[in-house]
Amino acid sequence: MTIKWQRAGVLLASAAIGLAACGSNPSTTDDAQGGAKAPASGFEARSACGNDATYTIEGKSYQVMASAAGYTESGTAGWYGAEFQGTETAGCEVFDMYAYSAAHRTLPLPSFVRVTHQQNGKNIIVRINDRGPFEGGDLIQLSFAAANALGITQKHGAPVKLEALSPEQFKGQLPADLVAAESGSDGRSLDGSRTSSAAIRVLQREKQPLRPMNKSKVYYIVAGAWPERNPAIDMFVRLTSVGLSKTELATAQEKGKTVHQIRIGPLYDQDQIDNVKDALQSNGLATFKVVAQ
Repeated sequence: MTIKWQRAGVLLASAAIGLAACGSNPSTTDDAQGGAKAPASGFEARSACGNDATYTIEGKSYQVMASAAGYTESGTAGWYGAEFQGTETAGCEVFDMYAYSAAHRTLPLPSFVRVTHQQNGKNIIVRINDRGPFEGGDLIQLSFAAANALGITQKHGAPVKLEALSPEQFKGQLPADLVAAESGSDGRSLDGSRTSSAAIRVLQREKQPLRPMNKSKVYYIVAGAWPERNPAIDMFVRLTSVGLSKTELATAQEKGKTVHQIRIGPLYDQDQIDNVKDALQSNGLATFKVVAQ
């Protein structure tokens, strides 16, 4: 079967995958094998789309990695945005220019990668759910939102470093089955649902004198709840990777149904609560709630 896809305004044909790219200028505001269900990143099941062992674009063949574990590489980044908003990615998802996502030629789909701008030091976590780039020599092609957060304004050539994330980095915080899935000890994996939540930066605050804690009252900040587990894991990775070390993945009951909840805690005083709230709010997460236990 031949699937036509468009990148940089050129129609191409491939027997492997369908992709999308390019867009409008971002603002300068800071801010395994084909189709298998083995885990791609350890956090989510390998996508049924875009993971053929090899694929060919314009006469050049690419080999998809069996795992993202241990991957790190430096190169340059470009970005894509509005022109392809709502189109299908190589991972058979809907491209969202406002999500922290990216395209990579050979990492398994999906994968989580920390992208660090090597000139200004900014870094974010992106979710690889597309293939490319195939023009311009860049290593990775970021979404509009991801490029904007890193301070990237040029279309191509921004110097970056990529580091794949693994559940092993969160041992003791993630459920045991996720860590085991990455290490290959039991082969369990998750479904392939997604979330378009933004990566989170921890707000840097001046250190304040420590106050005595009253541990008779315990509070949690709930950052979100989902009927499926993978969106919650997406949020967990983003929060934990940037320093919100008290982030937990838990289950709860809402309207008689089990949901997968991301919460930060335990918190014992107003200062701790305010620190977390400020970190979430500064990154556009305004729908969280504080609960007492």
